Amino acid sequence: ITGVTSTLGRQVATQLYFDRKIGTIIGTSMGEAPYYFEDFDKKKFIYKQTDILKSRQLTNLFLSDFFKEAKIDTVIHLAFYSNIKDYSEKSHQLNVEGTKNLLEQCIDHPIIKKFIFKSSHIVYQVKADNPVLLDEDADLNFSKNAVPWIRDRVDADMICRSRMANRKLAIVVLRPTSIIGRNIHGSMNAYFDSPLVFKPMGYDPMINLIHVRDVVSAIQLAIHKNVSGVFNLMGKETAPLSEFLRLNKSRKISLPGPIIGPLNVLTRRLGMTHYYYSVEESLLHHSALLDDSKARKELGWEPKNHIRFG
Repeated sequence: ITGVTSTLGRQVATQLYFDRKIGTIIGTSMGEAPYYFEDFDKKKFIYKQTDILKSRQLTNLFLSDFFKEAKIDTVIHLAFYSNIKDYSEKSHQLNVEGTKNLLEQCIDHPIIKKFIFKSSHIVYQVKADNPVLLDEDADLNFSKNAVPWIRDRVDADMICRSRMANRKLAIVVLRPTSIIGRNIHGSMNAYFDSPLVFKPMGYDPMINLIHVRDVVSAIQLAIHKNVSGVFNLMGKETAPLSEFLRLNKSRKISLPGPIIGPLNVLTRRLGMTHYYYSVEESLLHHSALLDDSKARKELGWEPKNHIRFG
């Protein structure tokens, strides 16, 4: 599991740790081992400080005795830098080159049989005339005006899709909608956590939110099922944006779209929000829900967790 120290990574590691069908788990990240893995049995869970941008470190990891003894056959790629505030060239390299480097090493490895990449709904192009339900073949956002983090998501997603024709490694790409959960640093989480929420005047799109536990469940199913390909993931909660704001008891102000951008920049500078309007601007104007029928049919997956607001 790359990016195992993230909130999602930690939850995936914990879920798999108690999965009797799973043998040894190796978790990697660039930092030192966090305290919350200290209670894990070292025979079941191994933490290794690894920079996936450095080919030598990856090679050493894959050729190590403990890696061979563990008979690792699946890689779950969660290492992705999505903090726009601190985004840099190093972030871009991790997101795109890191994904490419890791995927190529997995394809060349004699034992690894499956590569699971957690992508995002943010890769889709959302506009006024798109269908409300987007399937896995819907247009992706290749706009040069998209924020760098979105372009990285699209690039990494495309890297995975471009190698799906290989006959050695099964590649699974999961595209969940906006993830909500404790300590999740997603865009919509930040939106609902804002003490003052700006809503585009005249727009009330249908949006969907997915609980982090349902994303963990999809990853677990992708490990055990004999599948490959791209899968959309939708949560249990679908409603107009205004209804979510009501349930969350948000202090809402409706404003013309062109005003929200500059105000959002100002409120971030004042420390009033961590939300970036530029990331999901189109989703606050136009309804775009994911068609997750493929995941339900082939993975046997369905969302089970409700979102708690307020």
